[in-house]
Amino acid sequence: MSKALSMAEWMKRGGLLLVASSIVLTGCQGLLTTYKGQKVRDRYRIALADGTSRSDLYQSPDLTIDYHAVRNGDELQLSGVARYTPQISNSYTLITYFHLSVFLADQYGNILQDSGITTPGSDDPNNRMRFSEKIKLPPGTAYMAFSYNGEARSSGSRQDGGGGSISCWFVPIVK
Repeated sequence: MSKALSMAEWMKRGGLLLVASSIVLTGCQGLLTTYKGQKVRDRYRIALADGTSRSDLYQSPDLTIDYHAVRNGDELQLSGVARYTPQISNSYTLITYFHLSVFLADQYGNILQDSGITTPGSDDPNNRMRFSEKIKLPPGTAYMAFSYNGEARSSGSRQDGGGGSISCWFVPIVK
């Protein structure tokens, strides 16, 4: 009886909240996506030889990235401007969220690390997003590849044909 009473007292004092929080957090761990160990498609690999500098234009159906990458040893300085293509900027009025990242891969294209790239928050799809990141490279890095996900919405109500949304994403992995 005293064990039951002490258990009830423990639950009153927040034990139930702690247990519930632990269950929820443990369950959510399975939802976190990691691409480590997966393979980047050949055509999306961008070579990162030590001591080199590279400027180029990356294009996808949703996004254009004008970037400059400089590798010195185990460090990558990556900067540029990302902007939405007309498919997004002409059709939608609001960006609800956007996440840009770069996959760092070995000589075989196997992903060693996924590094997020900080872009300024902008809810206007016509704005350009400048970025500049210094990224510590894991040993064996030979390539990088861009990846992103986001959501665009149009204003208006459903009655007047507006208010639609689209998820935009690109993950250049071999399936």
